[in-house]
Amino acid sequence: MAATDRTARHLELLTDTIAAVNSSLDLDVVFERIAAKVTSALEADACFVYLYDETDHVLELRATHDGRFGDPSHRPRMHLGEGITGTSAAEGRPVMIAEAAHLDARFVGFPNLPEDEYESILAVPVHARDRLEGALNVRTRLPRAFGEDEVALLTAIAGQVGQAIENAKLYEQTRARVSELESLAVQEIHHRVKNNLQTVASLLRLRAAGASDPQRALADSVDRILSIAEVHDLATASREGDVDLADLVRRLAAMLGHGLGAAPADAELQAVQVAGDVATPVALIFCELYANALEHGGGEVAVRLDEGPGGVEMEVRDQGPGLPPDFDPQRSLGLKIAHALAESDLGGKLTLGDGRPGVRAILTWRPR
Repeated sequence: MAATDRTARHLELLTDTIAAVNSSLDLDVVFERIAAKVTSALEADACFVYLYDETDHVLELRATHDGRFGDPSHRPRMHLGEGITGTSAAEGRPVMIAEAAHLDARFVGFPNLPEDEYESILAVPVHARDRLEGALNVRTRLPRAFGEDEVALLTAIAGQVGQAIENAKLYEQTRARVSELESLAVQEIHHRVKNNLQTVASLLRLRAAGASDPQRALADSVDRILSIAEVHDLATASREGDVDLADLVRRLAAMLGHGLGAAPADAELQAVQVAGDVATPVALIFCELYANALEHGGGEVAVRLDEGPGGVEMEVRDQGPGLPPDFDPQRSLGLKIAHALAESDLGGKLTLGDGRPGVRAILTWRPR
């Protein structure tokens, strides 16, 4: 194969891998797609993908391509450092054997996995943020010495697999945390948490239904869940169960700004006390407006909160290029949710306009 064709194939594989990682939060689906694409692009005969169980310190086979995995109910498992792939994972480096891999002293066979029919193996560890998450290998039936570019490519793919595992774990942790909150026994807390969980569930369903980028949708949903957690924390700390919106906005601005690497907002915040069921939609709306200002605006973001005869007013303003001529808030799922919360939950109004410079978003409502 010509060098240019080989490079093009490798770039295509890396692009396909990134697409596969972002296509689903189901690890088995992602692993199967990656195994198939790696086998084809590297012109190998098989690919094996393992997931690391840090509790038992074992690698479990989760996907194969052309490996004729005999019994899915009894997945092969190997201890860290056991076998050629286990050695790669334990040592944190690629391991390549060009021929007679089954005769290597480190080789471990499984009755339902005919690995001894392969001559060569290239195994690499899978990491996410310097943490072991699994391993993967490619095999050929004829002897083959994998080139440095192929080793580098498989290592890069392993990095994408690690990201997929991390995303899936984060998703499962979020679900587990929501289930934990549901089990709280105190009736007042249970009622508040139940309402918040219903809001979270609705947001997750909307995000999942309209998400072209599952990874981004997950990150957005996590921010919304954390904002509700801040409301819950402030309400629990208050004897009356009320929430100071000034404190809430400061917390949310710091949380979102830290996640996006932004400087602290310029804030003019008046203390405004509201009930928890009012603070929750305000928090969700603020997260949407503030995240949009940080990501799509420019310069310093300013936040204002005050209460007057006309009601409560919260303003978020950036110094960016402003709204595009063809701007339609109905095209943004986040803004559609924010408008709906403003009207249905607060009985108020959310407006977006030209801040000259930037975008000026104002939420107004009258306390009940």
